[in-house]
Amino acid sequence: MCQDRVVIVGAGIVGLSTAYALLQRGMEDVTVVEQSTVDHERAASHGISRLLRFEYGADQFYTGMVQVSLQRWRRLEQLTRRTLYTSTGVLVLGNETDDFAKNSYDALQDLGCPSESLSRQDCGRRFPQFSLQDYDFFTYNGEGGMLDASYCLQTLKDAILQLGGVLLENQQVTQISRDNTLKPLQLHLMSGDELTVDRLVLSVGSWVHHLLGDIHLPVRLTRQYVLFFANLPSSTFGLSAFPAFIAGELYGFPMYDCATCPSSGWLKVASHTFGMDVDPDDVVHIEPQIIDEVRHDLCRLLPDLQRAKLVNVDSCIYDLSPDGHFILDVLPDDPRIVIATGLSGHGFKFGLLLGEMLSSLLCECSSPVDLERFRLSRFHGNG
Repeated sequence: MCQDRVVIVGAGIVGLSTAYALLQRGMEDVTVVEQSTVDHERAASHGISRLLRFEYGADQFYTGMVQVSLQRWRRLEQLTRRTLYTSTGVLVLGNETDDFAKNSYDALQDLGCPSESLSRQDCGRRFPQFSLQDYDFFTYNGEGGMLDASYCLQTLKDAILQLGGVLLENQQVTQISRDNTLKPLQLHLMSGDELTVDRLVLSVGSWVHHLLGDIHLPVRLTRQYVLFFANLPSSTFGLSAFPAFIAGELYGFPMYDCATCPSSGWLKVASHTFGMDVDPDDVVHIEPQIIDEVRHDLCRLLPDLQRAKLVNVDSCIYDLSPDGHFILDVLPDDPRIVIATGLSGHGFKFGLLLGEMLSSLLCECSSPVDLERFRLSRFHGNG
């Protein structure tokens, strides 16, 4: 294998996973550059949990990717002897006429995935925490669950260092010099240092528009909020009693104890509805009207939240592509540079698999998943 000097900018789930995949392939000169630290608070990958769901409407492509992704997470757990994934089960509350719940169930049945359809009576008996008045179709998938996001990042960081990779934290890339495609790329850092590299991966999350100069990627950045509630009984909302759930645009997780997380013992819930356009360097101003609207919807779904205390509102940023699919490709005018963006709020669960896919672009070898859906050219009418 050609031992190019590879630099990955961004130490979120995709950047770390790509470095890990390259090192696993036998690449030796792999460096990750992060403007802050791994798992910093403004990172899209930061936090206590991420949903691993198999439900993607009628789109069996993503469901198949989730199956492969879970295998990868299980393998990493075995190699590191760490628990990264918890099967909580995923309850979907929907309607016969929507495009998601029924189609998801049918797709999972076609693929042989263990999803069960629940009657209203069964759902109410098993999960009395939910008010079912707005829904008429219910499914439960016992294999779905949640990834401990921050722990996944720390685990990958440790694995990369053990495999001989280099991680440069608190090193912001300010410019990429790429005038001559016959010469190596030059990365200019805010510290004044420069890095000379042969191949480059940009997995910078919300900062996707900051390093490519005149190249415009079709990615919109939106502010999203996550709500945390306290004063709820673990006997009702803990791991043993409460599932991860999806109800229209609402989703959430059971409470669980995490010694390193300040939100341990809180119920985490949110809305997937896309928020206002933002810049990642803007000062965060919580929008009370949006929080009130989300809280109202959550209380209608989970009546016990009316008596719970809203103890924290966190924010994150989605990088959205126009069609909701990822963008994983080389730059059209510079194949030395691979981009990973447009994760659209559902990319974390695929992290390890996306790392393998991006490493295949760098190494020009076969990908574990067909990359055609994720090509940048699809937005230009020729792909």
